Amino acid sequence: MLSTLQEAVALGELRSVDLHLASFLARIGGSEVEPACLSTAALACKAVGEGHVCLPLSAIAEKTVFNTAQSHSLPPVQELKESLLRWPVVGHPGQNTPLILDEHNRLYLARYYVYEQQLAAKLIAMAIPLEEPDLDKARQALDQLFPPVQEIDYQKIAAAMVLLQRIVVISGGPGTGKTHTVSNILALLAIMSHKPLRIGLAAPTGKAAARLGESLRLAWDKLPADCPAVLPETPRTLHRLLGVSPGSLKFRHNRDNPLLLDLLILDEASMIDVPLMAALFDALLPQTRLIILGDRNQLASVEAGSLFADLCGPELPAWSAPLTKKLSTLTGHTVINGQGGGLRDSVVMLQQSFRFQEKSGIGRLVEAVKNNQPQGVEQVLNSDFDDLELLEETGNRFDGNHTKMILEGFTSCLQAESAQKGLENYSRFRILCALREGPRGVGGVTRQVESLLRRHKLIPPPDRFYYKGRPIMILRNHYGLQLFNGDTGIIWPDEHNRLQAWFMREDGKPVPISPARLPQHETAYAITVHKSQGSEFDHVLFMLPQEDNRLLSRELLYTGISRAKLKLSLCADREILRTGLARRIHRHSGLAEKLSSTS
Repeated sequence: MLSTLQEAVALGELRSVDLHLASFLARIGGSEVEPACLSTAALACKAVGEGHVCLPLSAIAEKTVFNTAQSHSLPPVQELKESLLRWPVVGHPGQNTPLILDEHNRLYLARYYVYEQQLAAKLIAMAIPLEEPDLDKARQALDQLFPPVQEIDYQKIAAAMVLLQRIVVISGGPGTGKTHTVSNILALLAIMSHKPLRIGLAAPTGKAAARLGESLRLAWDKLPADCPAVLPETPRTLHRLLGVSPGSLKFRHNRDNPLLLDLLILDEASMIDVPLMAALFDALLPQTRLIILGDRNQLASVEAGSLFADLCGPELPAWSAPLTKKLSTLTGHTVINGQGGGLRDSVVMLQQSFRFQEKSGIGRLVEAVKNNQPQGVEQVLNSDFDDLELLEETGNRFDGNHTKMILEGFTSCLQAESAQKGLENYSRFRILCALREGPRGVGGVTRQVESLLRRHKLIPPPDRFYYKGRPIMILRNHYGLQLFNGDTGIIWPDEHNRLQAWFMREDGKPVPISPARLPQHETAYAITVHKSQGSEFDHVLFMLPQEDNRLLSRELLYTGISRAKLKLSLCADREILRTGLARRIHRHSGLAEKLSSTS
């Protein structure tokens, strides 16, 4: 059977690590292993690599899983389950085995089962009401911070919920005011608290953390003048918050050395995978309150899990009668109760976008994609909007439209007066690709961009690897340098005219690092949609592949389109666009089911 798995690796149907795990389990599993068990173990490892937390047996049972010379179909679920449980390396929850098969026939790598179980237990423990606040004082403060509106103000609802629940999950699309809501929540807590609060701000990436800090500072300036000044410390990345010691993969903060915080505000949570979130929850004090922000419609994390979507659930939240009564009292809105309770009483959806005007093509396209409305997408693309253009398929080479916008977009970056200005200018225009490989992937597009810029004498010949203005993206974490996968920087000379790699820190100041010390990185004129999460750009050129690809999905389209603030240039074949819109990403996990016990 191992030879079949080796052939599957050669065909690209498995990774080498999947084969190595199966081989290791075969060695420690004692007696001869049934072929179906070995295949299933390799597929369980592959599932984690594809972003799943577990592998439901129903997803592979009675299927031919490899296109190899000696391919075989796996047995029905019950037979496969019995075979697995005869293998000593597979156990039930609570047993100390490398693989765990739960009561719903989901197969886990043991550590991912532990991550999920710990997260569920922590979330259930946090999903309890707080001691009721001074209702009159709270109502007055909420009315001061949120001017009256006719419809239900879900920002106000979210702020009121923070006074009632220990954990609050706030989901909202682009421009729905998540950061504005947070600034008002901070002011509200300052008014309501009897002592200064220890507040932490964090996001998954340096770019997202910096944007959170900048947005909070701008929102803070718009608060009423008599609000207490409680703007917290500079936001940090999750890795910096938890503290990674150089030379170690372990975090300094854990259950034995917890974060000394009264409140943690966590932004861009859809990007956070299950292992990292488990580490964060492990480091929280029992009394720490938590506000989690994100967009449940965005792409899930690159690594395993769709944790934020699991927290939010697929529908609009339906709150319990006791909670809706308190929310109505605090906000003055008539809030209708449903079948809520548990963690569902901690979830709020912000539903009104303030970024896009009524006549915004980007805004309408975002809504049509989010709501799976193919006719709506067609209608938007066939209309004339100032902020949206569809560049029909023109082949692999850039045409005049591409050339003009690329030169306009990157000239200001390459000819900026400082590293800081160059970094700021790169946030104004960016090319997003759905894929990494291929002529319309990151690699192919980047080569075309550099060729175009060389022809116009904006960058030096290709023998100069580092040059002034070259944008770069980190591909591998370097804990000693505090650089993490997805961080973006720029090559720029220092005061001694030595080329350095400059990265914007969370305080908005660029820091130089010698290029020789950098971990693996690449040129970043074009980046994948996955890598763009946590960022926004004034103008986005979004390039879809010329052929269908399984990575193309509604979530990817939504995420890419919603990175644009002022202008979106969509380079796509309409049929490919329709195909991608019809494809959903589903990640296997048991978290949502475990959390349902809080209801």
